[in-house]
Amino acid sequence: MGQTIRSRRLGSDLRQLRRKANLTAEAVGTELGFSQSKMSRIESGDVRVSRTDLKALLALYDVTDEKQITAFVEAAKDAKSRGWWIAYEDALPREYRDFIALEGTAAGIRTFEGMIVPGLMQTPDYTRHIITAGPAVLPPGHVDSLIKVRMERQSILDADQPPKIWAIVTEGALRQVVGGYAVMLDQLNHLARLTERSNITLQVLPFEAGAHAGVQSSFWLFDFPTDPSIACVANLTGTLFMEQTGQLNAFSDAFDNLRASALSPADSLTRITDIMDLMRRERDKRNPS
Repeated sequence: MGQTIRSRRLGSDLRQLRRKANLTAEAVGTELGFSQSKMSRIESGDVRVSRTDLKALLALYDVTDEKQITAFVEAAKDAKSRGWWIAYEDALPREYRDFIALEGTAAGIRTFEGMIVPGLMQTPDYTRHIITAGPAVLPPGHVDSLIKVRMERQSILDADQPPKIWAIVTEGALRQVVGGYAVMLDQLNHLARLTERSNITLQVLPFEAGAHAGVQSSFWLFDFPTDPSIACVANLTGTLFMEQTGQLNAFSDAFDNLRASALSPADSLTRITDIMDLMRRERDKRNPS
């Protein structure tokens, strides 16, 4: 699967432990019989560390707390796991695979979408039109694979312990008639049904909010029980993952500002219903029976 966010984070944590123990990478390599290349690759996340090597490193770094050792072992196990998306590896860029891995293990997801309905809340028909609207000419079969991947991602919503999802979507994204009125009405109805779930909060950022904190990009914040959060921004050419404290604070502040500017969940549902009514009238006007 290539270098993943979890591998990089584990490597970074091990590097911090080594520095805390006042050891150089060369000294650790000599003590444990690791080559300098192996030490570098472990700490950069380019190679998955084995359970035996991990415990040897922790012992050398004088890590004796059983809870901390268990946390590192579990992190290494997660970094080596191959998710369901590996079956679609040919159709998925590495960054997208990392994104799915984070999404699937997050305890909480905060997302702002300025142009489209959030992926976890899309219907198959809506997804198809979004994917095929892009400028890239996709190889045969890739469109169907990408739709299947997006639908499979939504399985986390039905997990025994689903993540808490707080989504803010602009009114413009809801009014954009993607795929025609039938497709869009089905999509909006699906959104309305999702708001009935206790783990999902949906807010609409209305036109009347004016300029807002999300004018430059859509973004996601993945929150974890013990690990620090990770922010993510995607564009036409790739996906950026940000873990620095200053970056996370900036995105968290932006999300809080957007949440304050958006309609309440109840008023958001009313706005969705109003948009659906307007679309039905427009559809009927264009296609009188």
